[in-house]
Amino acid sequence: MLKLIGLASVLAILLAGAAYTKPSRDDLHEAATTYADNSTFMGSVATRVTGVFGNDTYDDYIFFTRYRVYVGKTPKVDCYGAFGKTSCSVPKAPDNTAEE
Repeated sequence: MLKLIGLASVLAILLAGAAYTKPSRDDLHEAATTYADNSTFMGSVATRVTGVFGNDTYDDYIFFTRYRVYVGKTPKVDCYGAFGKTSCSVPKAPDNTAEE
């Protein structure tokens, strides 16, 4: 029983830390810009003009945040943040081949 209480306490501390150390929208936008500059030309252009066209989304979940940059309806850069850290990647293209 004592182990269960200890495990619950550690888990509560970790979740509270995640909730209070989420990166802000500006932090994720900066990370997306840096990632896009180093990876793709189209992603770099899209990330730089999001302030003009507003073609980005910022989702604030309880324990992490997500920032996406779109070109049209296609996401070009996807960034997640938790515990004050950010991680960006290029989203996978949707599989449009229908198997019958």
